[in-house]
Amino acid sequence: MKTQVEIFEFIHDRGLVSALGGNELPSFISAVLGKPWKPSSKGFTGWMDWWSIKISGQSVAHVSQDIEGRKDILANRIFRRTKTFVSNKLWPIVDTIVKHHQDPAVKQQILSDIELKILEAIEREGSIRTDRLRKKLKLEAKENNSRFHRSLTNLESYGLIVGVEDPHPEKHLHANIWQTWDTRTHESRGRASLSYSEALAKLLVKTIDASILVREDQIPQWFKWNSDIRAAKDQLILDGAILKSGQYLVSSRVRDVNS
Repeated sequence: MKTQVEIFEFIHDRGLVSALGGNELPSFISAVLGKPWKPSSKGFTGWMDWWSIKISGQSVAHVSQDIEGRKDILANRIFRRTKTFVSNKLWPIVDTIVKHHQDPAVKQQILSDIELKILEAIEREGSIRTDRLRKKLKLEAKENNSRFHRSLTNLESYGLIVGVEDPHPEKHLHANIWQTWDTRTHESRGRASLSYSEALAKLLVKTIDASILVREDQIPQWFKWNSDIRAAKDQLILDGAILKSGQYLVSSRVRDVNS
């Protein structure tokens, strides 16, 4: 892909797109390169494969940042706790799942004390940058680094918070600006009259549609709510909404194309 418009269309067409790759979803970087790519053990040095590429005159890193800040696409970690671009076409589905986890009783079960405090602080502030969030919660000490960032990732994995890199950072500071799901999506998410189980099923179908072919035994690793999704998967297979072939599940799009 050579232009930002093509990238935006790619994300909306797939619904879910991995930022860097290395998992079942189609990858933003692979689409830019026009060939499969996944993060290597070389760390940042592996990024040299694409770091210098320009899209519409801008670096890939800059384009990725622009994608995060769009009103119709967001980045979160609901899939395998990795950075994933989510089209607003899927927001009504994800919204139902997020609402389930926003329930006070559910939150108490799935979130730690520090995660609850972080979520409450972001809710109060509306938007807050990472460094200011740490300061407000008195978690600036180095011994809190791992616990703090792990908590942010966990909240992202449930879809409860959404971050975007600060477009106007201070010198040498790269930090996200955090919002709750409701704040980030309220203008563009639409409404869906779905039950929690219906939303789980629809998201699973959309994920398999984006991936085309997946190992069935890997699905429990996809989402934080994996224990709730097993029944949905089995019913989708019975209904023919997804296809089963040995140890693999296949998007029904494959059948539709060949029919």
